[in-house]
Amino acid sequence: MASRLDWLRTCKLKQLEAIARATGINSSGTKPVLISHIQEGLSQTHNNSPNVASDKSLQQKHQRNGEYKIFSIDMGIRNLAYCQLVLPPSWLHPSSDISKISTTTTPVTPTLRHWSRIDVSSPSDRQSTKPRLKESFTPAIYAPHAHTFLTTHILPHNPTHILIERQRFRSMGGSAVQEWTLRVNMFEAMLYAILQTYMAEGKWEGEVVPVLPSKVVKYWLDGGEDGVVEGGVDLGDEKTVKKNEKGKRTSLGTEKSKARKMGIVRDMVQNGSGIELQGQAREMGDLVMGKAEGKKRADKGKGLGKFDDLADCLLQGLAWVKWEENKRLVLEKGMEVLDILTANGKGKE
Repeated sequence: MASRLDWLRTCKLKQLEAIARATGINSSGTKPVLISHIQEGLSQTHNNSPNVASDKSLQQKHQRNGEYKIFSIDMGIRNLAYCQLVLPPSWLHPSSDISKISTTTTPVTPTLRHWSRIDVSSPSDRQSTKPRLKESFTPAIYAPHAHTFLTTHILPHNPTHILIERQRFRSMGGSAVQEWTLRVNMFEAMLYAILQTYMAEGKWEGEVVPVLPSKVVKYWLDGGEDGVVEGGVDLGDEKTVKKNEKGKRTSLGTEKSKARKMGIVRDMVQNGSGIELQGQAREMGDLVMGKAEGKKRADKGKGLGKFDDLADCLLQGLAWVKWEENKRLVLEKGMEVLDILTANGKGKE
């Protein structure tokens, strides 16, 4: 791997940062540190991951099912959003031999089949007219919630990859750790524990991937005159990106950032750009566009809930798909990848 990437040493720092951002790899540090990040990150691509590519049974399983099933989870308790992206078996060409990858492959469009937001904390109990005790968030209560969520909404679809939004302990750089943050972190850990148990017992074969929200934001909202580059990254103001990573407010602002992400997703749904909606996801797409049940406002559509969470889980999944495709490009094209990232929206095509 290292010898195949020796050309990275001839790149400038900004070029290395562009490669790192386009592949979802840590883009901070000096040039030697960045090269190390990129080499390590590329060794963990789908084609090279010891948990996936070297597992022949899992490769055969992908081929037998005829598709990759990727679930993206935006963490929360009251508002947990998830979606399922489906890609054909030709996606990423599951082969450890990079020479077998065609240089003329047409990029595939992910199919969005499931797209939902749920409350995992027993909403039926809270809606009851009976007097109720103060809601408890103890591990003993939330362990069944985590198990029910996975076995009801995720694992029955036999996913090949499960992307889980990585939680942070502090918000906006504050010194205090909020109680609600601890609850979501606890729930996140339970999901990992359950999935690891299922893998260890042979009940599920797949890969669990943690995704940092800052990298997703950097991919979709970094650069351009209006701060948005759809489906790619920009070589723009790195100071803005670093402030985002530290949790500080930037010129985008938290609310403005949410609005822009929701705008990107609405454009995707309306124009059919970058995704194809099917089944339940199509119904959710109609709600997003305010078309379902004659509703004039999308946010009043039944079942839509908080749209920003739905947007986040979808953008997280799509970003990860593009990261993996861009990693393949880096391995396949070498130095030429710099021209591709610049010419095609930083890895959009």
